[in-house]
Amino acid sequence: MKQVNKYSEKVKSAILAKALAPNAPSRVELAKECNIPYQTLYMWTTGMLKKKNSKEVDTPQRPQDKSAQDKLQAVIETMDKTETEKSAYCRQHGMYVNQLESWKKQILDSLGIVNAKQQKAEHLKTISEIKKLKNDLHRKDKALAEVSALLILKKKADLLWGDNEDA
Repeated sequence: MKQVNKYSEKVKSAILAKALAPNAPSRVELAKECNIPYQTLYMWTTGMLKKKNSKEVDTPQRPQDKSAQDKLQAVIETMDKTETEKSAYCRQHGMYVNQLESWKKQILDSLGIVNAKQQKAEHLKTISEIKKLKNDLHRKDKALAEVSALLILKKKADLLWGDNEDA
């Protein structure tokens, strides 16, 4: 009768880490090195690769790699929580409170909601710009009126006294 060896999860994960490393030895070499049957190692690695390809592996995602939907969900879930509850939520989901606050700010900015101080400053800047443009327009209108008056006077003078053709 064939003896079946049971390997602990710790041993299995250590061997899989070696097998799936970038510069890993071949499966045959690794099986000999770790003193386990080749078929066992083969089944472990193919099973792990299938899980990775089908996204069954629940690897923790870095906060900066989260999708916009996940960020929005986190902001919504922590909207009415206290600071300690927010901290607990962030620890549970592998993020920081300041990241949560920056996501909230990004969401509000993308919705066009800005704080009142920024809005007032922009309004005052726009008003001063409009005032400056009106002054420039008024000055240019005066200059244009003066030039057109001079041109009309010159034409009238030429009609009265005639052109200076003798010169």
